Amino acid sequence: MQVRKYLLVVSFLIGCTPFLKAQNITTQQYIATYKNVAIEEMRRSGVPAAIKLAQGIVETQSGNGTLCLQSNNHFGIKCKNTWTGKTIRYDDDARQECFRVYDSARESYKDHSDFLRSNPRYAFLFQFDGDDYKSWAYGLKQAGYATNKTYPQQLIKIIEENNLQQYTLIALGKAAPESAYTEPPVYAGNNPRKPETKPTTPRNNGGYNKPVVINYPKGVFEINGRRAMYVKAGTSLIQLAAQQDIRLRKLVRFNDLEDDRPLPKDMIIFLQKKSKRGNKEYHTVASGESMHDIAQAEGLQLRWLRRRNKLHEGEEPAYGQRLNLEGYAGSAPALAKNNRVLREEDQAPPEDFSPRKAIEDMKAETAKHNTGGAAVPETRPSASGSGVPPAMVEDLKKVGEVTSGNQPAPRPATPQPQPAPSQPAPAPVAGAQYHDVQPKETLYGIARMYNKSITQIQEWNNLQGFDIKIGQRLLVNK
Repeated sequence: MQVRKYLLVVSFLIGCTPFLKAQNITTQQYIATYKNVAIEEMRRSGVPAAIKLAQGIVETQSGNGTLCLQSNNHFGIKCKNTWTGKTIRYDDDARQECFRVYDSARESYKDHSDFLRSNPRYAFLFQFDGDDYKSWAYGLKQAGYATNKTYPQQLIKIIEENNLQQYTLIALGKAAPESAYTEPPVYAGNNPRKPETKPTTPRNNGGYNKPVVINYPKGVFEINGRRAMYVKAGTSLIQLAAQQDIRLRKLVRFNDLEDDRPLPKDMIIFLQKKSKRGNKEYHTVASGESMHDIAQAEGLQLRWLRRRNKLHEGEEPAYGQRLNLEGYAGSAPALAKNNRVLREEDQAPPEDFSPRKAIEDMKAETAKHNTGGAAVPETRPSASGSGVPPAMVEDLKKVGEVTSGNQPAPRPATPQPQPAPSQPAPAPVAGAQYHDVQPKETLYGIARMYNKSITQIQEWNNLQGFDIKIGQRLLVNK
């Protein structure tokens, strides 16, 4: 009888083995299940997607841990005094500790972001760049997130072995989703074989290099730790400034734009001041890419990009050149064809056609004849044979600066004051003219509309830069 019971128990366990095995999920299945949630949370909160996925894998044993299965708690967050939701008791550092319970994994991912954001001891983490996963890993341990001494190393190993950094780059807008979602590794015994990642660099097709097309996320995202948006050509900066509650002049300055006219092409627009350095060492110039394009793509101030690469304003690097984003280049890169800018030290001094210079030239010409051809300062040739254009000689005769023989006229001992010519009084303007700023209008466009200069409009209205708002009344004529 006992033997029969034993056989029944063994048979039951053997029958249940495939079922129990089916409940376990692999690390790659865990990543595939929650990668989109991690990307969404990074865009919302700034917690790197790679760090979030790595923590989820460590804390739940890739979703197979008892606590995770019973509570949907993917990050081992304990109750604390602020938690008012469901709870569960579980043995961790001590017996029967209180842990939070969630209705779904998505709620757990969201609460993890809010937990880090709202806790002052984790505040310093958000000063790191979003793609600096190593600083985040060591920072979490330093802040006391986990008691395990090797916690940072575990996170870094998981991130690098599973290429989790790609999901951070997607959230930052630095990688296209279709190129970053790769097939999971194929395991053969104990030797994992990592998948081949598709190159994101453009291929050379008959000498023509197509630029990499990046599908930037909608709304606000981060590049180099700075908040930015991807906006379409023709977008009105004044409307964008109003929507994001930013002064228009700051928006123009943050993005190294010349003025506030509508955007000439699709581009990244930063909502805060860009950094002085990039978050990687170099940038390789793509086909048709300008210095401004590179500065926007890397979240780097244009003047600092020029300074780090010994480039002057207006100079554009040639295709394939490598630009420094952190340090300083030893020499300037090769420039695109027909792009050399005439620098100030290379420019010849401008021609001087002032009356004073004309008189000096005539005196030099007279001295040359009187000294029998002795060396005198060289004068510029002219049609009249002297150093002064004929038309200017006639003008000088009228004001008494030269005599009829083209000789300098003697100056009187005491200059006689000349009565100022009477100027007609300006016609009075009937009244001041005003303009109410409409959506999509720019200061540049308003100035052209009333045939005024931007400077005049700025002075009359005490404007700082291009800072105008929809509905604002501007004085456009006095």
